[in-house]
Amino acid sequence: MGLRPRQGTAYDAAVQLLHFDCNATTAASEAAVAAMLPWLGRPGANPSATHPSGQEAGRAVRAARAQVAAMVGAAEPNSIVFTASGSESTAMAFGSAVEAAGPDRRIVAISSAEHSATRKCAARAASFGGREGEVIQIPVDTHGELDRAAAFAAIERRPALVSLILLNNETGVISDLSGLGAAAREHGVLLHIDAVQAPGKTPIDVQELDCDYLGLSAHKFHGPRGIGALYVRPGAPITPLMLGGPQENERRAGTENVPGIVGMGVAAEASAARASSAADQAEIASRRDRLESALLAACPGTVVHGGGAARRAANTSSLGFDLSGTGLDATALLGMLHEGGLEVSAGSACNSTKMAPSPVLRAMGRDDLTASCALRFSLAAQGMPDTASMEDVETCIERVKEAYGALAALKA
Repeated sequence: MGLRPRQGTAYDAAVQLLHFDCNATTAASEAAVAAMLPWLGRPGANPSATHPSGQEAGRAVRAARAQVAAMVGAAEPNSIVFTASGSESTAMAFGSAVEAAGPDRRIVAISSAEHSATRKCAARAASFGGREGEVIQIPVDTHGELDRAAAFAAIERRPALVSLILLNNETGVISDLSGLGAAAREHGVLLHIDAVQAPGKTPIDVQELDCDYLGLSAHKFHGPRGIGALYVRPGAPITPLMLGGPQENERRAGTENVPGIVGMGVAAEASAARASSAADQAEIASRRDRLESALLAACPGTVVHGGGAARRAANTSSLGFDLSGTGLDATALLGMLHEGGLEVSAGSACNSTKMAPSPVLRAMGRDDLTASCALRFSLAAQGMPDTASMEDVETCIERVKEAYGALAALKA
C-alpha cells in the first residue's frame, strides 16, 4: 500500500497491523490472563468477606501482593498498596508527603524530564491549601541524564517531596539515582520514584533506591489495565485518596480488583525475571538497534534522542526526524504510519491539529521544531502477544522509509 499525506486517521484493514508502542501499553501475557479468568466470574470473591469465597479471594490478593513486593525488592509485602493506575500512585505519594510536611513547607522537587502526572501533581502540591509554593526543576543533560549535583542541591533545600523518574517513558533513559535516597533521609525529605516504565526492563530494588514511595502500573509490563501499585516504606506517611472501607490496610478504600491484582502479580513475577536476564535484554536491544541503524541510514538528519546516555532501556527508541523545510511536524508522519498499519507514538501530547513540543526533549535542550518531530518506537519482549519479530522490524523500517520519503519530497 502506498503511503501519502492524508486527512483522516483510519487505515486499510487489509494492511498488517504492527504494534511498536509498548511504552504506551502492553498486551496482558497469556499467563496473566489465565490467572485472571477464574476470578472474573467467581461468586463471593470479595476479599473483605469472611465466608470461604471471600477468604479465598483474600489469599489470592495476599499472594499477588507478595509477588509485586518481590519484584521491587520490598521485604514486607504489606508495603504494597494496590491502586487503579500509576497516576493514582503518584497522586497518593504527593498528597501524603505534602500533608505530612505541613502548611509552611510548600516546596517540591522534580526533574525537568518527568511524566505529565508528576508535573501536574507537583504543581498542585506546591499550591496546596492556597499557599504559594515552588516546584524545583532539576535539570537533565542533552542525553536526558539527571544532573546529580543539582538533585543533591535540591534535597538540601528540604522540599516536602522529591519525585524522580527511574526510566523515562519517551527516551528510555535510565536515571542514576544512587545516593539520593540516603541524602533525602539525612535532610528529612521524602523521596518518590516513578518506576512505571521500569519493570521487565531494568531491575528495581527499593532498598538500593532507599525511597519512601515507588509507583507501578501493571499494563506497562504485560499485566491488565486499570490496576497499579504504590510501594510505601514502612513508617512513611500515607494519606488515603479514597475514603470509605478499611481495604488495603486502611490506605485505599474500595473493594479490591481481585482479577486485576492477580494478573498484576503474575506479570510482576515474570517481569522481574526478564529484567534480570542479560540474554532477554540483549535480544530486545538487537531488534531496537536494527531499527535505529536502518532508519538513521535511510532518513537523512535523523537522530536518536537519549542514544548517548550511559544506560537506556533495550526496548525504547526516540527518533527525531528532519522535517525542516516541509512546514510539518511529527503529526503528518505519525498519521501516515497509522494509515499504513504501524502503531507508534509521538513523544509528546498533541491536539487534533498540531503536535506540541515534547517537554522531555525541550528539557534535553532541543528546540521547539526538533522537539515536535520525534517518534517513539517501543518493543515488547519475546514471547508476548504484542512482540514485534525481527521480520516485523524490517517491515516497520520499510513503512517508515516510505512515509518519510513522501514527506521529504514536499521540501522546497
